[in-house]
This record gives sequence, C-alpha cells and structure tokens, in this order.
Amino acid sequence: MQLDQNPFFRKTITSWYDSSFVCWLLILLVFVVFVFALGGVLVVLGEPGFEEHLWFPGFLAFLSGFLVIKVFFRLRTRFKND
Repeated sequence: MQLDQNPFFRKTITSWYDSSFVCWLLILLVFVVFVFALGGVLVVLGEPGFEEHLWFPGFLAFLSGFLVIKVFFRLRTRFKND
C-alpha cells in the first residue's frame, strides 16, 4: 500500500498545550519552582538538624532545572525550523 502523498506543504499544527505561549509560561512557572527549591537548599544548609532532608529540595531543583532546559530546547528547535 502506497503512502498518500500530499503535494501541498503545510505548516504543522501544534496543540494548545504545546504552543509557544504555553511553553514560555511553563518555563516561567517552573523557574519559580527552581528558585523556591534553591531557597530550600539554602535553608537546609543553614540548619544542621535538617541535613538529612537535603535530597528533597536538591532533587526538586534538579528536576525543575532539567524541565526548563528541555522546554527551552523545544522552543529553540521550533523557532529554528520556522
């Protein structure tokens, strides 16, 4: 069975949750979480009794930073292809 080849070149339609506006909003909100997690790391490092709980704000900071980078690269490739 042959693939249906369309002679028209169309721009890809992105979903609302993958639009540029929502990606920038996601970057902003997750960056706020990243700053909050860094504040948690500073609190844990300042209080000796909380050192065993350092993994939680550290892991939260890592995940939020990773998500900011992933969404930024998604936007960069989208703008590069346009």
